[in-house]
Amino acid sequence: MNEDQLFARIAPLFDVGALSDARVLIGGCGSGGGQVAQQLAMSGVRRFSLYDSDVLEPENVIRHICGRRYLGQKKVDAVADVLLDRNPALELERHAVDIMTCDDLVDQVRRSTVVVLATDNDPTRYRLNQICVENRIPFVIGKVFTRGIGGEVFSYRPCEGGCLACLEIVLERLPFRDGVREIDLVSDEERQKMYGMEIPEIKDSPGLNVDIAFITAFHTRFVLDAIARTLDERPKFLPPIEQNYLVWGNRPVHPFSKNFELQRIQVHAQEGCLVCGNGDSQ
Repeated sequence: MNEDQLFARIAPLFDVGALSDARVLIGGCGSGGGQVAQQLAMSGVRRFSLYDSDVLEPENVIRHICGRRYLGQKKVDAVADVLLDRNPALELERHAVDIMTCDDLVDQVRRSTVVVLATDNDPTRYRLNQICVENRIPFVIGKVFTRGIGGEVFSYRPCEGGCLACLEIVLERLPFRDGVREIDLVSDEERQKMYGMEIPEIKDSPGLNVDIAFITAFHTRFVLDAIARTLDERPKFLPPIEQNYLVWGNRPVHPFSKNFELQRIQVHAQEGCLVCGNGDSQ
């Protein structure tokens, strides 16, 4: 089976070949990053650089694209195997390393068309944010809120909007995270309790897979948009996304008032941002 056969059904509807030269760095191959990588591969992206230092554990399987036969394997290897099963022509680089201590991360980001931020902690997110801003490489980050009540997706567009630090400045003035507890926003003591299952309703990468899938679908769509913005001609039927920040509510749980609630916002570079230089990235 060749690639023409693989994409035969969607080729008349979507120019998958336009995405084949893009190189996507996936930062985090957990339940979110793995799903985004798979959706990108199924959309015609062929070149990936996978980053994750963890192995697949039993508690991961119910939400991950990799099943029980991958238990104990490095997540980068497990995800790579699933992607190659979708399309054996993919070009994959596997980096089973900690993003915080990776020596060649800057070079890897510079080689990328877009970076997918799917890690579960702020230090890695902000390291990638810093590198991407300094090198004007677009990135897209997705987060799932506690218990899968909803989530958010933000796209950094060099010279067109704010960075991740700008987003946090904006969110201090908006209600979208009011009452939402994210695993990475609590103390180390609370994190230990959560990991120890003393607070069973809160866990890293929380929620049902179906709840996570809503966010990863938006995440993937923003990544495709980021790739399309680098091309001389956009793929067919892939119009640009105007706003760069999206908040989605799965259920009517505070701060959301109804099922499937959607908010779109344009986040601009913020005055006083220490990362993108007081709006100089525009």
